Amino acid sequence: MAAEDFIRVLEGVFGLRILKHQPVRGGDIARSYLLQTSGGPFFVKILEGPRAYDMLTAEAEGLTALKAPGVIPVPEVYQCAKTGFGAALLMEYIPTSHGSDASQEALGRRLALLHQSGSDTFGWSRNNYIGSLPQNNPREKDWATFFARHRLGFQFDLALSSNLLGARQVPDVDFMIQKIESLVPEVRPALLHGDLWGGNYLVSKDNTPYLIDPSVYYGHSEVDLAMSRLFGGFSSHFYSAYFEISPVRPGFEDRMPLYQLYYLLVHLNIFGRSYLASVIDSVGAVFGAH
Repeated sequence: MAAEDFIRVLEGVFGLRILKHQPVRGGDIARSYLLQTSGGPFFVKILEGPRAYDMLTAEAEGLTALKAPGVIPVPEVYQCAKTGFGAALLMEYIPTSHGSDASQEALGRRLALLHQSGSDTFGWSRNNYIGSLPQNNPREKDWATFFARHRLGFQFDLALSSNLLGARQVPDVDFMIQKIESLVPEVRPALLHGDLWGGNYLVSKDNTPYLIDPSVYYGHSEVDLAMSRLFGGFSSHFYSAYFEISPVRPGFEDRMPLYQLYYLLVHLNIFGRSYLASVIDSVGAVFGAH
Protein backbone atom coordinates (compact mmCIF):
# COMPACT_ATOMS: atom_id res chain seq x y z
CA MET A 1 0.00 0.00 0.00
CA ALA A 2 1.34 3.41 -0.99
CA ALA A 3 2.07 5.80 1.86
CA GLU A 4 -0.65 8.24 0.87
CA ASP A 5 -3.24 5.44 0.75
CA PHE A 6 -2.09 4.18 4.12
CA ILE A 7 -2.48 7.64 5.65
CA ARG A 8 -5.89 8.13 4.07
CA VAL A 9 -7.16 4.85 5.53
CA LEU A 10 -5.96 5.73 9.04
CA GLU A 11 -7.41 9.22 8.83
CA GLY A 12 -10.73 7.71 7.81
CA VAL A 13 -10.99 5.07 10.52
CA PHE A 14 -9.70 7.26 13.36
CA GLY A 15 -11.02 10.65 12.30
CA LEU A 16 -7.60 12.27 12.53
CA ARG A 17 -5.68 14.67 10.31
CA ILE A 18 -2.23 13.08 10.06
CA LEU A 19 0.57 15.56 9.45
CA LYS A 20 3.48 13.12 9.58
CA HIS A 21 4.12 9.44 10.25
CA GLN A 22 7.33 7.80 11.40
CA PRO A 23 8.06 4.06 11.73
CA VAL A 24 8.74 2.81 15.28
CA ARG A 25 10.94 -0.21 15.77
CA GLY A 26 9.82 -3.22 17.77
CA GLY A 27 7.64 -6.29 17.40
CA ASP A 28 7.85 -9.22 15.00
CA ILE A 29 4.36 -9.39 13.53
CA ALA A 30 3.06 -5.81 13.43
CA ARG A 31 4.10 -2.49 11.93
CA SER A 32 4.10 0.46 14.31
CA TYR A 33 4.17 4.19 13.71
CA LEU A 34 4.35 7.46 15.56
CA LEU A 35 1.63 9.67 14.10
CA GLN A 36 1.92 13.44 14.35
CA THR A 37 -1.63 14.76 14.04
CA SER A 38 -3.58 17.94 14.45
CA GLY A 39 -4.66 16.53 17.83
CA GLY A 40 -1.15 15.67 19.01
CA PRO A 41 1.05 12.56 18.79
CA PHE A 42 -0.35 9.01 18.75
CA PHE A 43 1.09 5.51 18.51
CA VAL A 44 -0.56 3.13 16.05
CA LYS A 45 -0.02 -0.60 15.60
CA ILE A 46 -1.06 -2.16 12.30
CA LEU A 47 -1.70 -5.80 11.48
CA GLU A 48 -2.70 -7.37 8.20
CA GLY A 49 -4.77 -10.48 7.59
CA PRO A 50 -8.10 -12.01 8.66
CA ARG A 51 -7.15 -12.36 12.35
CA ALA A 52 -5.80 -8.82 12.69
CA TYR A 53 -8.85 -7.25 14.32
CA ASP A 54 -9.26 -10.09 16.84
CA MET A 55 -5.56 -9.97 17.71
CA LEU A 56 -5.52 -6.23 18.29
CA THR A 57 -8.80 -6.32 20.18
CA ALA A 58 -7.30 -8.96 22.46
CA GLU A 59 -4.26 -6.73 23.00
CA ALA A 60 -6.47 -3.76 23.83
CA GLU A 61 -8.50 -5.80 26.31
CA GLY A 62 -5.30 -7.10 27.88
CA LEU A 63 -3.93 -3.60 28.38
CA THR A 64 -7.22 -2.54 29.93
CA ALA A 65 -7.06 -5.49 32.32
CA LEU A 66 -3.48 -4.67 33.37
CA LYS A 67 -4.46 -1.07 33.99
CA ALA A 68 -7.53 -1.89 36.10
CA PRO A 69 -5.77 -2.70 39.43
CA GLY A 70 -4.10 0.72 39.33
CA VAL A 71 -0.62 -0.52 40.23
CA ILE A 72 1.30 -0.33 36.95
CA PRO A 73 0.82 2.01 33.98
CA VAL A 74 0.06 0.95 30.42
CA PRO A 75 -0.39 3.15 27.36
CA GLU A 76 -3.91 4.53 27.04
CA VAL A 77 -5.95 2.65 24.45
CA TYR A 78 -8.09 4.91 22.26
CA GLN A 79 -9.56 2.83 19.45
CA CYS A 80 -9.25 -0.45 17.58
CA ALA A 81 -10.61 -0.34 14.05
CA LYS A 82 -10.91 -2.61 11.02
CA THR A 83 -9.19 -1.39 7.89
CA GLY A 84 -9.07 -2.52 4.29
CA PHE A 85 -5.80 -4.32 4.98
CA GLY A 86 -6.55 -5.74 8.42
CA ALA A 87 -6.80 -3.66 11.60
CA ALA A 88 -5.17 -0.83 13.49
CA LEU A 89 -4.89 -0.03 17.20
CA LEU A 90 -4.55 3.62 18.21
CA MET A 91 -2.81 4.28 21.53
CA GLU A 92 -1.09 6.89 23.62
CA TYR A 93 2.42 7.72 22.44
CA ILE A 94 4.94 7.60 25.28
CA PRO A 95 8.40 9.11 24.66
CA THR A 96 10.93 6.71 26.16
CA SER A 97 14.19 6.80 28.08
CA HIS A 98 16.82 4.13 28.74
CA GLY A 99 15.58 3.68 32.31
CA SER A 100 17.61 3.30 35.49
CA ASP A 101 18.04 1.17 38.58
CA ALA A 102 15.11 3.05 40.08
CA SER A 103 12.83 2.25 37.13
CA GLN A 104 13.81 -1.42 37.36
CA GLU A 105 12.94 -1.41 41.05
CA ALA A 106 9.62 0.27 40.32
CA LEU A 107 8.84 -2.31 37.64
CA GLY A 108 9.60 -5.17 40.02
CA ARG A 109 7.48 -3.74 42.82
CA ARG A 110 4.58 -2.94 40.55
CA LEU A 111 4.63 -6.35 38.90
CA ALA A 112 4.49 -8.00 42.33
CA LEU A 113 1.48 -5.85 43.19
CA LEU A 114 -0.15 -6.70 39.86
CA HIS A 115 0.24 -10.39 40.68
CA GLN A 116 -1.79 -9.84 43.83
CA SER A 117 -4.81 -9.25 41.57
CA GLY A 118 -6.47 -12.63 41.55
CA SER A 119 -9.40 -14.67 40.33
CA ASP A 120 -11.32 -17.79 41.33
CA THR A 121 -10.04 -19.69 38.30
CA PHE A 122 -7.07 -19.93 35.98
CA GLY A 123 -7.53 -18.79 32.39
CA TRP A 124 -9.23 -15.71 31.02
CA SER A 125 -12.54 -14.36 29.80
CA ARG A 126 -11.52 -14.94 26.18
CA ASN A 127 -8.86 -16.62 24.11
CA ASN A 128 -6.02 -14.38 22.97
CA TYR A 129 -2.59 -14.66 21.39
CA ILE A 130 1.05 -15.20 22.25
CA GLY A 131 2.92 -13.52 19.42
CA SER A 132 1.13 -14.68 16.27
CA LEU A 133 -0.10 -17.93 17.83
CA PRO A 134 -3.46 -18.58 19.47
CA GLN A 135 -3.45 -18.84 23.27
CA ASN A 136 -6.47 -20.69 24.63
CA ASN A 137 -7.74 -19.62 28.04
CA PRO A 138 -10.58 -21.88 29.22
CA ARG A 139 -11.44 -21.51 32.87
CA GLU A 140 -9.84 -24.19 35.06
CA LYS A 141 -9.75 -24.69 38.81
CA ASP A 142 -6.56 -26.75 38.66
CA TRP A 143 -3.30 -25.09 37.64
CA ALA A 144 -1.45 -28.27 36.64
CA THR A 145 -4.29 -29.24 34.31
CA PHE A 146 -4.45 -25.74 32.82
CA PHE A 147 -0.72 -25.45 32.17
CA ALA A 148 -0.29 -29.00 30.87
CA ARG A 149 -3.28 -28.94 28.53
CA HIS A 150 -3.67 -25.33 27.42
CA ARG A 151 -0.08 -24.15 27.47
CA LEU A 152 2.39 -27.00 26.95
CA GLY A 153 -0.03 -29.46 25.32
CA PHE A 154 -1.37 -26.94 22.82
CA GLN A 155 2.11 -25.88 21.74
CA PHE A 156 3.33 -29.49 21.54
CA ASP A 157 0.38 -30.27 19.26
CA LEU A 158 1.28 -27.35 16.99
CA ALA A 159 4.87 -28.55 16.79
CA LEU A 160 3.71 -32.08 15.97
CA SER A 161 1.37 -30.90 13.24
CA SER A 162 4.21 -28.88 11.67
CA ASN A 163 6.66 -31.80 11.91
CA LEU A 164 8.90 -29.76 14.17
CA LEU A 165 8.75 -32.50 16.81
CA GLY A 166 8.14 -36.23 16.66
CA ALA A 167 5.62 -38.08 18.83
CA ARG A 168 8.40 -39.66 20.92
CA GLN A 169 9.68 -36.22 21.88
CA VAL A 170 6.35 -35.10 23.36
CA PRO A 171 5.39 -36.06 26.94
CA ASP A 172 1.94 -37.49 27.62
CA VAL A 173 -0.48 -34.88 29.00
CA ASP A 174 -1.38 -36.93 32.08
CA PHE A 175 2.32 -37.43 32.79
CA MET A 176 2.87 -33.67 32.47
CA ILE A 177 0.04 -32.99 34.91
CA GLN A 178 1.56 -35.34 37.49
CA LYS A 179 4.99 -33.78 37.08
CA ILE A 180 3.64 -30.24 37.40
CA GLU A 181 1.72 -31.23 40.53
CA SER A 182 4.99 -32.50 42.04
CA LEU A 183 6.85 -29.28 41.21
CA VAL A 184 4.27 -26.61 41.98
CA PRO A 185 2.87 -25.86 45.43
CA GLU A 186 -0.72 -24.78 45.81
CA VAL A 187 -1.04 -21.47 43.96
CA ARG A 188 -3.74 -18.88 43.56
CA PRO A 189 -4.55 -17.43 40.14
CA ALA A 190 -2.61 -14.19 39.58
CA LEU A 191 -3.11 -11.65 36.80
CA LEU A 192 -0.18 -12.15 34.42
CA HIS A 193 1.31 -10.03 31.67
CA GLY A 194 1.86 -13.35 29.93
CA ASP A 195 4.76 -12.42 27.62
CA LEU A 196 7.16 -10.53 29.85
CA TRP A 197 10.39 -10.30 27.89
CA GLY A 198 12.60 -7.23 27.79
CA GLY A 199 10.89 -5.78 24.72
CA ASN A 200 7.46 -5.72 26.34
CA TYR A 201 7.98 -2.91 28.78
CA LEU A 202 9.15 0.63 28.25
CA VAL A 203 10.35 3.45 30.48
CA SER A 204 9.02 6.97 29.98
CA LYS A 205 11.03 10.18 30.07
CA ASP A 206 10.07 10.64 33.74
CA ASN A 207 11.49 7.17 34.52
CA THR A 208 8.11 5.45 34.91
CA PRO A 209 7.88 1.82 33.69
CA TYR A 210 4.96 0.83 31.44
CA LEU A 211 3.84 -2.63 30.36
CA ILE A 212 3.03 -3.17 26.67
CA ASP A 213 2.07 -6.05 24.31
CA PRO A 214 0.43 -8.35 26.87
CA SER A 215 -0.88 -11.91 26.53
CA VAL A 216 -2.88 -11.78 29.73
CA TYR A 217 -4.54 -14.54 31.73
CA TYR A 218 -4.76 -15.71 35.33
CA GLY A 219 -1.94 -18.13 36.11
CA HIS A 220 0.97 -18.82 38.44
CA SER A 221 2.86 -15.58 39.07
CA GLU A 222 6.20 -17.32 38.51
CA VAL A 223 5.39 -17.69 34.80
CA ASP A 224 6.07 -13.98 34.25
CA LEU A 225 9.36 -14.26 36.13
CA ALA A 226 10.40 -17.30 34.09
CA MET A 227 9.88 -15.43 30.84
CA SER A 228 11.70 -12.38 32.17
CA ARG A 229 14.76 -14.55 32.79
CA LEU A 230 14.71 -16.40 29.48
CA PHE A 231 16.07 -13.66 27.21
CA GLY A 232 17.31 -11.05 29.72
CA GLY A 233 16.43 -7.37 29.83
CA PHE A 234 15.74 -7.15 33.58
CA SER A 235 18.32 -6.21 36.20
CA SER A 236 18.96 -7.55 39.70
CA HIS A 237 17.14 -4.44 41.00
CA PHE A 238 13.94 -5.68 39.33
CA TYR A 239 14.08 -9.08 41.04
CA SER A 240 15.14 -7.73 44.44
CA ALA A 241 12.21 -5.31 44.46
CA TYR A 242 9.78 -8.00 43.30
CA PHE A 243 10.85 -10.47 45.99
CA GLU A 244 10.65 -7.85 48.74
CA ILE A 245 6.89 -7.88 48.14
CA SER A 246 6.46 -11.51 47.02
CA PRO A 247 9.22 -13.62 48.60
CA VAL A 248 10.70 -16.60 46.77
CA ARG A 249 8.86 -19.84 47.47
CA PRO A 250 10.64 -23.21 47.89
CA GLY A 251 11.33 -24.93 44.58
CA PHE A 252 11.33 -21.68 42.59
CA GLU A 253 14.47 -22.50 40.60
CA ASP A 254 13.17 -25.99 39.79
CA ARG A 255 10.01 -24.46 38.29
CA MET A 256 11.79 -21.97 36.04
CA PRO A 257 12.64 -24.52 33.29
CA LEU A 258 9.04 -25.79 33.35
CA TYR A 259 7.59 -22.36 32.68
CA GLN A 260 10.32 -21.37 30.23
CA LEU A 261 9.51 -24.48 28.18
CA TYR A 262 6.21 -22.90 27.16
CA TYR A 263 7.97 -19.88 25.66
CA LEU A 264 10.61 -22.01 23.97
CA LEU A 265 7.81 -24.01 22.33
CA VAL A 266 6.18 -20.77 21.21
CA HIS A 267 9.44 -19.67 19.63
CA LEU A 268 9.87 -23.06 17.98
CA ASN A 269 6.40 -22.79 16.46
CA ILE A 270 6.89 -19.21 15.28
CA PHE A 271 10.55 -19.11 14.25
CA GLY A 272 11.28 -22.75 13.47
CA ARG A 273 14.05 -25.24 14.08
CA SER A 274 16.60 -22.81 15.47
CA TYR A 275 14.82 -23.39 18.80
CA LEU A 276 14.56 -27.16 18.47
CA ALA A 277 17.67 -28.03 20.51
CA SER A 278 16.58 -25.71 23.32
CA VAL A 279 13.13 -27.31 23.41
CA ILE A 280 14.51 -30.85 23.46
CA ASP A 281 16.99 -29.99 26.22
CA SER A 282 14.24 -28.29 28.22
CA VAL A 283 11.84 -31.24 27.86
CA GLY A 284 14.57 -33.55 29.13
CA ALA A 285 15.43 -31.25 32.04
CA VAL A 286 11.81 -30.90 33.14
CA PHE A 287 10.25 -34.26 32.32
CA GLY A 288 13.22 -36.59 31.94
CA ALA A 289 12.98 -39.77 29.91
CA HIS A 290 9.41 -40.73 29.07
